[in-house]
Amino acid sequence: MALDPLPRQRLAIEAAPGPVLVIAGPGAGKTFCLITRIAHLVDSRGVAPERICAVTFTNRAAEEIAVRLKHTLRDRAEAVTRGTIHALCLSLLREHAEAAGLRKGFGVADEQYQKVVLGRLHVPLEQRGSLLNRFSRHRVQKQDFELTHDDARLYREYTVWLAHRNMLDFDDLVIKAEQLLRTRGDIADTIAARWDHLLVDEFQDVNAVQYDLLKRLAAPHDNLFAVGDDEQSIFTWTGADPYVLVRFARDYGIERPIVLDKNCRCSRQIFETARRVLAHNPQLFEKQLSADQESSYEVGAFAFRDEAEEAAWLLEDLRSDRMAAGLGWGDYAVLYRRHKLGEYLEGRLLRAGIPCRLARGRSLVEDDVIKYVIAALRIVRNPDDPVALEAFARCVLSPHFLQEVLASPPFPLSANAERGDAGDFLAGVRALARRRPAQDPDTKKLWRLVYQVENLRALPRSHRALAPLVDEILSQSVGPYRNALEERHDELTDPADSPEAVALAARLAAAMAAEREIVIEPQGGLEIALRGMLAAAGIRHVASVASGPLKPRGTAPGLTHPGETLANADGGERGLALTVFKALQLLHSKELDIALERYVAFDLETTDGDVASCGVVEIGAVRVERGEIVDRFHTLVQPYQPISPRASAIHGYTDSDVRDARSFAQVWPEFRAFVGDDVLIAHNGQQFDIPVLRRLAAGQADVDGLVFYDTLPLARSLSRDSAKLEDLALRFGIDAGRAHHALDDAVTLARVYRELERRRGIRARKAVLVNLLDYLGLALALERRAGSGERELLFKLAKFYTLGRYSDALEFYQMERERTGLTAAPPVDEVIERLGGRALMTRLRAEPDPAQRYPAAVARLRALIDEPSPPDPLSTTWRGGTLDDSIDRLLERVALSTSEGIEVAPDRVNLLTLHSTKGLEFARVYIIGVEDYQIPGYRESTENRETEIQEARRLLYVGMTRARERLVLTRVERRFGLEAGGSTFLEEMGLDVQGAAVR
Repeated sequence: MALDPLPRQRLAIEAAPGPVLVIAGPGAGKTFCLITRIAHLVDSRGVAPERICAVTFTNRAAEEIAVRLKHTLRDRAEAVTRGTIHALCLSLLREHAEAAGLRKGFGVADEQYQKVVLGRLHVPLEQRGSLLNRFSRHRVQKQDFELTHDDARLYREYTVWLAHRNMLDFDDLVIKAEQLLRTRGDIADTIAARWDHLLVDEFQDVNAVQYDLLKRLAAPHDNLFAVGDDEQSIFTWTGADPYVLVRFARDYGIERPIVLDKNCRCSRQIFETARRVLAHNPQLFEKQLSADQESSYEVGAFAFRDEAEEAAWLLEDLRSDRMAAGLGWGDYAVLYRRHKLGEYLEGRLLRAGIPCRLARGRSLVEDDVIKYVIAALRIVRNPDDPVALEAFARCVLSPHFLQEVLASPPFPLSANAERGDAGDFLAGVRALARRRPAQDPDTKKLWRLVYQVENLRALPRSHRALAPLVDEILSQSVGPYRNALEERHDELTDPADSPEAVALAARLAAAMAAEREIVIEPQGGLEIALRGMLAAAGIRHVASVASGPLKPRGTAPGLTHPGETLANADGGERGLALTVFKALQLLHSKELDIALERYVAFDLETTDGDVASCGVVEIGAVRVERGEIVDRFHTLVQPYQPISPRASAIHGYTDSDVRDARSFAQVWPEFRAFVGDDVLIAHNGQQFDIPVLRRLAAGQADVDGLVFYDTLPLARSLSRDSAKLEDLALRFGIDAGRAHHALDDAVTLARVYRELERRRGIRARKAVLVNLLDYLGLALALERRAGSGERELLFKLAKFYTLGRYSDALEFYQMERERTGLTAAPPVDEVIERLGGRALMTRLRAEPDPAQRYPAAVARLRALIDEPSPPDPLSTTWRGGTLDDSIDRLLERVALSTSEGIEVAPDRVNLLTLHSTKGLEFARVYIIGVEDYQIPGYRESTENRETEIQEARRLLYVGMTRARERLVLTRVERRFGLEAGGSTFLEEMGLDVQGAAVR
């Protein structure tokens, strides 16, 4: 049922066409107004949906608008253009790259990439974030924010670096788009003509450049609907200024904006207290805001001696309040100014057994697994980018060891190399690895880096889609992050060998294709776990017998039809839980069994074992197409240097055998023509054959176009046994011919690689969907049947994920059990005991464990890949394209993810910075650290920086107005051993501060 707008809201919604300025206080329904305004334009004023553009500042806000529009306008909602301003600008620049002075195919630099560039410019790691902020403010505010001499020099070098690599950073997107519209009136007119109405949310966050861009887009009609609140402007470092609202009113001749004056979120007590802190700031607009809801709680203010006493009180108050109010943990939020407070409180809460989530925002590259994949994809996309290579090296090598590497000869590279080819960096790593002791663990890490980089360059030849490419990248271990199924793959059975799993996979595939509902028969609670498993796997239409469709979060509603029913008998001897899991693995691994369709396997025999000086005496190679050898190449080579006795003993060739042979330079054109555009594969080639070939071919035609793939890492990942070529051939039953003869070894390698790829396909089926382990553990605990050793193994692996801090399986089970009234299902406490007990769960949730984090990271990454990209506002071909297009879209989404916004946990106490709380609300809010050296800050307070103090008041106001019923503010005398300063803001609010620390 549609909500009836309040009188002031109706004024905004039904305002006449033209410029409209809406000042919306917290909880006043600004998003409701914006959505309803769009519906009003479509339904009442006859505006076509495709003639409307809605701009937001976070992807989460854009998604919220999309969902609400779908509810309001139904199928017509898709035609409305909506997205973040950065995504809009990116689309403009993609369409008009040359006109904007850019080269086609430009990339978007995420924060990780930017910081690596600054590292190349010798900026210390701890200074890079603040330097990027200064760059940003300078670009937006120009003469109002001048850079120091050193910063200006670094800024010039930084921009040259990005331009050389054909990259734009986050700020460039808006700045270059605005320049394009300002300097090319013809293009600006064409783009602006696409829409008749432009609506902008969170207008107080608009900086000067963004303002000029939006104003130009609205120029043909001036139908610009701006919603914002000057008193919630808290992002000065981006160039935002609350006076942008005053500028809007002046530019468009608006004397009195529409003020949404009724707070519908907070209690009267909370809102009146929050207003008192803002009474000390200048008021830009005349407004009288109020809240009518009464609460039994007055705003509380407490003082303590230090952070330990403060945390102890907080733990006790959280427990007692929850017991008295009967709320869920997700109704509580703890807010603070700096991350250090959140990290400290997280440890205290988890050790006390209180579930919590430390929300740092959703910048995707902050997740180490996603960072690794993105760094790898940048190399796949642009193998010659040295910044991408160094970023990847930072994922493979520890920071300490990478620092040691970069300080060792041949590093640091010359100034020319710093903006040069990635080959310089990789050659340096190779040279360093050869000088170090071969068995040193760090030496092995260097070689691993070389193998991975070279193999990444070959991956596009074997993958046409992004998902299997990412799965192959993930199959390489990532520091402490591991795929538990992959590590134990040799102890697991192939899902394809289970007739029940194969049959069930076929049924599920048919039901999904026909959009039929999937129902699981009641089985004492097991059906809840299986429903969660199916939904987590992305299956849209899952229902219980009693309760109708259950869809995974974020999916649009679709048609459901009577469909597939899963019964206990469908599981066979394995049981239904394991069979469903194996069937899902089969469905999700269809694209993963992909090998190189064409390649050339080669081998060299040489005069000796010195990679830096040896000559080649024999080259052997075979061309393989679809697993079969279709052509061969073989020649002896005159090395013009003696063959050592040791080499002759290995391969059998002497100087007399090659006396009349052609030289390498004469053989090279024929060999290069044989290879053509195919990938060259070798076994353990990175340590010998590949660098020897590159050295001898240096300066020859077409040597730079060679792409290599080394099969040794694949062989090592599949088995703990010997990975030597002859040992692999023996294990696989392959005739190795004459070992250490180049053509025979090339033939053997081709056949061994074919078997390695077959086994990799089997491993992929066994290891996929690691992100479902928590639901598998829950299902196995509920099924409780005797089974195979594999069943026991999987239960032992999975239960740690079910109980762990990154899973919501137990919370989902409890919620569904209560919702459906399944008294036959065991209570959640009993399930926890079956999984190992509450003490184990408390321990697992108390300490972050990278191994537990891996499945959650994979699920997050999978959602990015599987989730259809939002429509490009300016392109009709956004969703299709090549593998390169898919990679580019993912890299862009990650680069833009700094605007993702916060995602709260519905079942845990949310620990949040004040800056990250916009748009959120909670029943209970605790704001920690309301003392001068935290809010506004030490320098701001001691130097009386009035502008920063005013923004700090607005920041505190934003945090306070997240609370619906109860708000608590705390301060300490000393924090982390240092004086905390006074508490000016508490005094300005006139609060009676209680506690032991009050004197």
